[in-house]
Amino acid sequence: MGNSFVAFLSLRLPGGCSETLVSISEYDRVLSAGQGFTLSCEFTCLGVQHVAQLWRNQEFEDRVSLINITSIHPNVSLVLSISFATKADAGYYSCRTQPPDTISPMVLIQVAENLTTSTTTSPLTTSSGWTCVSSEQPSCAAGLKAQIWFWMLLGKSATLLLGVAFLALRYRRG
Repeated sequence: MGNSFVAFLSLRLPGGCSETLVSISEYDRVLSAGQGFTLSCEFTCLGVQHVAQLWRNQEFEDRVSLINITSIHPNVSLVLSISFATKADAGYYSCRTQPPDTISPMVLIQVAENLTTSTTTSPLTTSSGWTCVSSEQPSCAAGLKAQIWFWMLLGKSATLLLGVAFLALRYRRG
């Protein structure tokens, strides 16, 4: 794998579920070594018996499960972000449930050592102040979304811990 690996779990409240669905956000891409990419898997209507998984199949090698998450929530999002891709990151990626009820389409990520591009890239500054390169906007947006969710969950956790500490002090004092 590249030098950076991020897995992110997002939970949504259940709606009306009829069947398990899995989707993957990325599309086939050819990257130069050192570029980053982000894959996002959406799992809908998972049962308690399901494990949400993200897989990579490499040419001439067996498939490898990169992320395995069990959740009591029926709707789960997984985000895989590679910030510095190498040849080891190349392959077919897919999302699936275990037991294997549903499998997403496969996405091919190719990493070329000496890839040159003639397209010019212009930076895009988002409303949150992050700068994305225009050729990487889909992956950059997904990465920013994951970071926003991370900081939001971290803030909620800190608030919960402060509340518990306050109640403990209040209880101790009488």
